[in-house]
Amino acid sequence: MSSLLEESHPVPLPSTSSSLPNPPPIPSFQLRETICDVPTELLIQTFDDRVLVIITQNGKVGCLTQASLPPHIPLPPPPKPLSPSSSSPNHPSALDILSILPQPSPALSLTPLLGSPPSPSLYDLYISQISTLIFWALETSGQGRRNVVVGLSLRRSPRNQEEGQDEGEDVLDDGERERYAGIMDLVSRWPGPAE
Repeated sequence: MSSLLEESHPVPLPSTSSSLPNPPPIPSFQLRETICDVPTELLIQTFDDRVLVIITQNGKVGCLTQASLPPHIPLPPPPKPLSPSSSSPNHPSALDILSILPQPSPALSLTPLLGSPPSPSLYDLYISQISTLIFWALETSGQGRRNVVVGLSLRRSPRNQEEGQDEGEDVLDDGERERYAGIMDLVSRWPGPAE
């Protein structure tokens, strides 16, 4: 699998007059992790007017969708933190993050930019939650709200392949819930734009 996270531009060498290297052309945050036995990559790039989020399980950008929320609409309050009794501290569940995710706003607007997803309602669910996490990271880091462009390319569910279901059919089984939780955990690690 080719990686979106490989550097594709030459890294300039520091000049002899300065010991500090040049900053990257676009502030970026990158993570790679295996989620449900599938290598998953996250790339977040911060622009002045938008935040680009790419999540891929196959090295492709996937469908691009813009999520926007007007600045005068407040973000819904975050849910209460997990109570110690909800999971064992020694054996936390991968699905624990689902109970603490902030609820996407009903005023959130999703605009398809490029491509059409194989499972529109499933992808809308992912994009709504991903953009909400980005809005919260922007707010907690003291940055103004920006539109979020999400490129999402998920590997086809093994269950759909085995049972011969159409790729466009939405299956929200335990495996999909685990993948959803893993991806949201990955996105939630973004600390916000660096200044």
